[in-house]
Amino acid sequence: MNNAFDPITLIFLALAVFVFFRLRSVLGRRTGNERPPTDPYSRRDAPPPGTPGAAPQGAPMGDKVIPMPARNGQAAPAAAPAAPVADRWKGVAAPGTALAAHLDQIAADDPSFDVPYFLGGAKAAYEMIVMAFATGDRKTLKPLLSKEVYDSFTAEIADREQRGEAVETRFVSIDKADLIDAAVKNGAA
Repeated sequence: MNNAFDPITLIFLALAVFVFFRLRSVLGRRTGNERPPTDPYSRRDAPPPGTPGAAPQGAPMGDKVIPMPARNGQAAPAAAPAAPVADRWKGVAAPGTALAAHLDQIAADDPSFDVPYFLGGAKAAYEMIVMAFATGDRKTLKPLLSKEVYDSFTAEIADREQRGEAVETRFVSIDKADLIDAAVKNGAA
């Protein structure tokens, strides 16, 4: 029994080789092309003048300047449109329409306004409203609806509860969402 290659040793050797290759495939290996570790809390200053990648002394920043949003009632600096005016609302509003003019007004007040992001949020809010109405969740409905609509919804929920009825709803998806009109009233879009 002093054989170096008994079956148990071979099984453990095979298991060790298997674990080694699995760890190597998951963790990888150093090739020398890895990015250096970064500190997410450190300041990201521009490189000092004279270093590669630094702008020449006194050169304008060009498109590297990012306007900050308005603060404490101060007017925000006007931001240039991200896309040419003719293509700005492509697929959303035709140029020269009232909707395009209203969207331009919203974008002038809030340069970060993004129609696809807005429509995604509207879809999520619609799903939340439908599901909260079906389950009778007044707490979820209140911040999502105007006072008049909320009162109407709670009255209907109360009537449904009084009759002893229950609603079973399954929300599958929203196929399409379009922006029909936009307006700015009292600083709110």
